[in-house]
Amino acid sequence: MNKPKLSIVVPCYNENENIKLILKRFAEVKGNVGLELILVNNGSTDNSQEILDKELAKKEYAFAKTVLVPKNIGYGYGIATGLKACTAEMVAYTHADMQCDPLDVIRGYEIISIKEHPERFLIKGWRKQRKIVPQLLTSCFQLLATILFFRRYSEINAQPKIFHRIFLEKLQYLPHDFNFDFYIIYKAKKKRLKIINIPVDFMERQYGESKWAFSHLSKLKGIYRHMRYMVTLRFRGEKKAFEKSI
Repeated sequence: MNKPKLSIVVPCYNENENIKLILKRFAEVKGNVGLELILVNNGSTDNSQEILDKELAKKEYAFAKTVLVPKNIGYGYGIATGLKACTAEMVAYTHADMQCDPLDVIRGYEIISIKEHPERFLIKGWRKQRKIVPQLLTSCFQLLATILFFRRYSEINAQPKIFHRIFLEKLQYLPHDFNFDFYIIYKAKKKRLKIINIPVDFMERQYGESKWAFSHLSKLKGIYRHMRYMVTLRFRGEKKAFEKSI
């Protein structure tokens, strides 16, 4: 089998109802891209592993494989585990909840792959048609990050994110939690990568619920962790901020 051109990590935590949809959609949109899809079973407590084993045994999904994290440690830890298993020159990650169309990963890859120096770029999503409250919350985080780091931040948590493995090798303190996305953008800016935003549709979940915003209390905890991480990163550095994410 030829070495893949693009490795895509999809962290799956209790996404048993979405796994079949993810695989089917990637099979539909991958075209001629030499694709390696890595579905990370991120410590699921449902029957996700059973479904993964059954679906990945099918010939039409020969481009996909799974990596197991025995116990859920966090969103970021799951992605980091998947990234370690990547073999392609270009790597990406996106959500498992089908709110982000797998086609957008392919679109992003097509943009970065034709660059003369793809290692100097990071492609990320720019969500369209979001609801007012989530967009307001996102805008507040963007403003805080811009003030703290004297650089403009936008759509920090939008998916997908696609970059060269040379950049991956520079990511030393990958957060275990949902601050993973901010760290990726922070490091890209610090390493002077050119960030290209691509418009993406952000759809409603068909199955399951958010893993961090499922209640008012969980939202408040998430907001606190994001703010604490940014402030710690700004004033105490990457290592201390990483310790806060564990």
